[in-house]
Amino acid sequence: MRGQVEIYSTKKGMIAIENPIKNKILQKLSERELTFEDLIEVCGKARSTMSVHLNDLLGMGLVYKRVDARDRRKKYFGLNTDLLVSSKMPVATHYEKILQSIPGTVGDKYGFLKSLFHLVRSGMESYGVDTSPAMKKIGRDVGKALAPFFKARTADVLLKEVSEFWEAQGLGKVRILKSDVPTIIVDDCFDCSTMPNIGRTQCSLDEGILEAIIEEKLKVKCSVEETECYGTGFHHCKFIIKIFK
Repeated sequence: MRGQVEIYSTKKGMIAIENPIKNKILQKLSERELTFEDLIEVCGKARSTMSVHLNDLLGMGLVYKRVDARDRRKKYFGLNTDLLVSSKMPVATHYEKILQSIPGTVGDKYGFLKSLFHLVRSGMESYGVDTSPAMKKIGRDVGKALAPFFKARTADVLLKEVSEFWEAQGLGKVRILKSDVPTIIVDDCFDCSTMPNIGRTQCSLDEGILEAIIEEKLKVKCSVEETECYGTGFHHCKFIIKIFK
């Protein structure tokens, strides 16, 4: 299993650091400048080990070194980069679990493709990249492309038609709740049914698809928000649909 990964920006581009000692050095330097002796003390490593890691970080352009104007024997190190993203738990653990399961899906086309989809998204999120905005935008593009397949012109009929489509494509089993605000419950969700509780919803792609289909067919403005998800500890996904005429 890989360790904690931090991605930093430099003039040469982004650099991913997985080594825990290097990440600790960078974290400490983000707080203030430190001398070589300071770093040995806070990191608890030998001089030779610290020297190797500092030289690596200097070579990458992640840290800088300056000489004390009053005592040229004393050298200070500081951070020369910005932390862009950081790997997250338990998403990283989930990523490793999917990765290990990939060989077992060979021969099952649906299972293999589903695992690859989940692997890419979880991999990005495990490195700290919030995929939600992009996934929702992609979902809206997909929804616009799919809209011509639907015939309904009223919200009730359209949601029933969408529910049948959802199940036919293997995206999940859909229930429509009768309430003042249209609500959809999805069981066995393709997007996240294998996801552990990570404290946040996962189905922004689905939100975007639903929004665009409803807007295109009913010629209204629509907002779809997932309020319950496998990713927040539920055993279903719940979408609240708000239509603005």
